[in-house]
Amino acid sequence: MRRTRIARGAAALLLLGAAAAAMVLPGCQTRPEAPAVPAPVVGNAVTTADKPAAGGKIAAIPVDLTASYTTPASYFDSITQFPEWKTVPRGFHVFGHVPLQIGGMICLWGSENAERGLVFPQQRLGISISQKFDTLYVYHGVFYGSPDGTPVYELVFRYADGVSATNQILYGADLIEWHVPRTEPVAGPTGPNSILAWHGDISPSSPAQPLRFTLTAIKNLRPEAEVATVDLYSCRSKSAPCILAFSTK
Repeated sequence: MRRTRIARGAAALLLLGAAAAAMVLPGCQTRPEAPAVPAPVVGNAVTTADKPAAGGKIAAIPVDLTASYTTPASYFDSITQFPEWKTVPRGFHVFGHVPLQIGGMICLWGSENAERGLVFPQQRLGISISQKFDTLYVYHGVFYGSPDGTPVYELVFRYADGVSATNQILYGADLIEWHVPRTEPVAGPTGPNSILAWHGDISPSSPAQPLRFTLTAIKNLRPEAEVATVDLYSCRSKSAPCILAFSTK
């Protein structure tokens, strides 16, 4: 279950390459925050977002992430360390009844990847949104597993009026390792607002090992306010998250 907090604050645009080393960030405490701003929410849990698979096709609109991807989809076939990316869906798809435009990926730092020489940036800031919405749908996966409940990354709404809302994405509840262990069934996340969105194409390097991605619905607690940008921050866990698409409703 994600945790959300609302605060004043702003962030500057910082573009980092997929292999660039960034400054060390202490877990998810990635930036100073001013005192909380009153908001229409009780407690920290977000439990009221639309479940992606509930009912028919959801009237969501894909967000154009072209300018924010650290790795475009055209490069998937060239990822020699993980050739499985050749089988990953790209382009327009409807998963969990949500339309998505998959044009690349934004991967964040995880210790297992870093130890193997694949050092992703620890933050991705200033992803342009510039709209009002009720729900943000996030299509994502993760390299390497962590204990259930481990914070993997934070997704921060930066509103046009200077307010921010931080959503913490947890391993197990919201996203799970994209490589399914050979001895396990293809399971999905356990959180109330996340589902198994896609699985199937088999890894070319390991024919018995399916692949999977999940879809998480994040409720916007201030739908009347424009979200100018979204910031992403690694929580410096074992797992390296990869975000492939956003859609809004």
